[in-house]
Amino acid sequence: MKRLFAAVDVDDSTREAIARMGTVLRDTIARGSSRLRVTWVHPDRLHLTLEFLGDVDQAAEERARLALDEPIPVAPFALRFEGLGFFPDTGSPRVLWLGIADGVAGLRQVHAELRRRLGDLARPDEQFNPHLTLARFRDRVPRQRLKEAVAMRACAGPCAIDRVTLYESRLSPKGPIYTRVADGLLKRCM
Repeated sequence: MKRLFAAVDVDDSTREAIARMGTVLRDTIARGSSRLRVTWVHPDRLHLTLEFLGDVDQAAEERARLALDEPIPVAPFALRFEGLGFFPDTGSPRVLWLGIADGVAGLRQVHAELRRRLGDLARPDEQFNPHLTLARFRDRVPRQRLKEAVAMRACAGPCAIDRVTLYESRLSPKGPIYTRVADGLLKRCM
């Protein structure tokens, strides 16, 4: 069994901009809640998940690979990130995310085509809510204590998107390890 997900990656300059922003965010959150346990996503692991497949057997992995064999009939596009928020929408935040300012339409087209190709491998009940996860909160914290951090000006990009990548995720004590399994290119519709 392998734990798989499909995602689009951010380019190096966008990763660097997000890493700089993350440093300021860490300091801001630490000032307000110094004992708060927060797990930050390492810049090398930044990606925007399109579809989480979970633990799959070899036959399902092969089906997922085949879903990326043919180019996806969506023109390459640019993503621009802006704005911070939390999941869930109410109560104690569990995830700090960076929102998408430009490129949502392209992401939705790629996601819809990917779901169509994956068929029953895709999770039918999940609503696609594109975002870039920056951190996960391990402790409960009142939303109000994070108000200063989420009000920060946060933006990065643009970032060119021209492919979808299927990854294997292996959990380790130092965080997840992502291994590229397959790529599917975007292609202009003819």
